[in-house]
Amino acid sequence: MGNTPLFDEFGQPIWTDREEFRTRVIPENIQADWDNPHNLYTFVVQLYKDGFLEEAEQGVNRLLELTDREEEVLLLQALVLMKEDKPEEGERVLLECIDKYPDRGVAHTYLARILAARGDREQAVRQLKEGLSKEPNQETALRMFTQWVEDLEEASSFLEQLSEITDAWWPLLELGKLHLNQKNSSAAIACFQRALDRTREFRGEEGFPEWEEEVAAMTVSALLRKEGLTEELIRFSEKYWTPAYMTPFHGMDYAQALFDSGNPKEAVDILARMLEYVDPNYQNMVRLRMQQLDRTPEKA
Repeated sequence: MGNTPLFDEFGQPIWTDREEFRTRVIPENIQADWDNPHNLYTFVVQLYKDGFLEEAEQGVNRLLELTDREEEVLLLQALVLMKEDKPEEGERVLLECIDKYPDRGVAHTYLARILAARGDREQAVRQLKEGLSKEPNQETALRMFTQWVEDLEEASSFLEQLSEITDAWWPLLELGKLHLNQKNSSAAIACFQRALDRTREFRGEEGFPEWEEEVAAMTVSALLRKEGLTEELIRFSEKYWTPAYMTPFHGMDYAQALFDSGNPKEAVDILARMLEYVDPNYQNMVRLRMQQLDRTPEKA
């Protein structure tokens, strides 16, 4: 246990001895950021992820003082308590959060987890619905909802209801997934197009896609690729793909679909157009894929 490595966000080991990290590094960092809520919050989140729960709790208690019990700190406190197997205390914190921030939805999602673990699925679903009605683009809550509600008509009806909320787009992706699961690809694609149309409204004056649009596009292309819907993926991409995405995933799905349909030159061209915009971390991946498609013999 003493030599279990700790990793940073890139998967690189940052410390090899947990006990030395616990006794020396953690106290030094907490003390250094004792009066800096932003840095302290970031460090406490990392402590929570690495399983240093007592130390995370100490940091959370200080954050509650510094921030006047802000929503994100109360939510973090609840997560720590849940990880410590203290669901009753976690529930109390979440109820305080709901009372203090009545227009917010994430606390309802966390509370639903506690209720489900307790075996009260009906109350858990009720909390999910409450939270999603306030913040409909919660990916995890939507996934939990579609897993827990077995009645397809009930689930579809609620997702459609959520999609009418201003700026709601993720419910349409989940609704499309339900249709795909029922092998109704035309209904699914109609939902996916509505989601992309909604996210395109978020573009600023310069016309570049926002994060929501990029996530929606790559989610749809991955779903269509997984289902083997090559022609549908090409038609969707012809309408919604842009080389200006910072990640290459939708473009690579589009290129693969073109290649699979017998258009290798078009596939390589799509990848080439992405290089100007894609994040530098992904450029080698795109170039490698271009070389692979260029070298692969065309399908007969």
